[in-house]
Amino acid sequence: MNKDLLEYLEKVNAQEEQILRHEKPVLSYFVKGENSTVFDSGTVMAPMTMIDILKQPRFVPLPDHSHNYLELIYMCSGSTTHIINTRSELTLKEDELLFLPQGTSHSVSAAGYHDISVSFAILPAFLQYPLSMLREDTLLRRFILQVSENDKTECEFLHFHLQDMPEAKNLLENMTRILLKRRRNSRQILQATMGVLLLDLSGRTYKITVGSPSSYEEKIVLDALRYIETEYQTASLADFCERQGKPDYYISRLMKRYFPYTFTQYLQKRRLLQAAYLLTETKDPIESIILDIGYENSSHFHRLFKTTYGMTPKEYRKRFTMTEWPMFDA
Repeated sequence: MNKDLLEYLEKVNAQEEQILRHEKPVLSYFVKGENSTVFDSGTVMAPMTMIDILKQPRFVPLPDHSHNYLELIYMCSGSTTHIINTRSELTLKEDELLFLPQGTSHSVSAAGYHDISVSFAILPAFLQYPLSMLREDTLLRRFILQVSENDKTECEFLHFHLQDMPEAKNLLENMTRILLKRRRNSRQILQATMGVLLLDLSGRTYKITVGSPSSYEEKIVLDALRYIETEYQTASLADFCERQGKPDYYISRLMKRYFPYTFTQYLQKRRLLQAAYLLTETKDPIESIILDIGYENSSHFHRLFKTTYGMTPKEYRKRFTMTEWPMFDA
């Protein structure tokens, strides 16, 4: 995070000063009603807004509580420990992002001076436009759709690791700045920024830790997606089945039940996406790219690529490369 912004967030604010003086129970600053443990949107958010930002209070622990809105917690520096639904312990580290849907409860350890996190409070209505930008049926899209419709989500939480995702970190920093300095058209800008952030996160299945999947079967599917994302060059259905100790027909059936692609279709999609990236972002010869992404049959790759993108790899590189460099022959 930008040094100036981080220094601003590190300053002890008025709420933290009150909490340190123990003037009233810490939850009372966020809930509606004396005995409530539900963080209330009407209490924590500015009037007539659908998204707002809070700096999570430091120096004292936050007792177990839930929210009547979607909470995104971004750890700007340091770390904090969360106990989710009284059973799942998670340490949120710098440059990690935690999605907590309505109804999920958590407690938070006492944060030190340099343990800085911001919390985005988001009402379901805010998510309609960002959701419209998500076309593929991914785990994240299903999660956001369920949150936007106030339905019970498949997962108790989503935990994203953004350490090597500079674009996502920049988007979160921009949202933080906009919310700290509200201006005209802020909501539209924030919705567009959120949409781009969700698009970036949607393609990073291997960057997600999923909380308490609703079934053992869904966990296997998520393991398959992470396996493909991280080992696409050498991945195969046979190898994954051997690791899981399950027959291939069982894994294939699960993929069809919980995911819009078969194992082989998603592996092909991941390899072609990587090929498209390498064609526009590197000077590598096309034949080298084909081998790099895990294909040995050049003719097969060219046929798949043209079917998917409607042009040859050479045509794709020429059309979408931003920087001029000598083209390589196919």
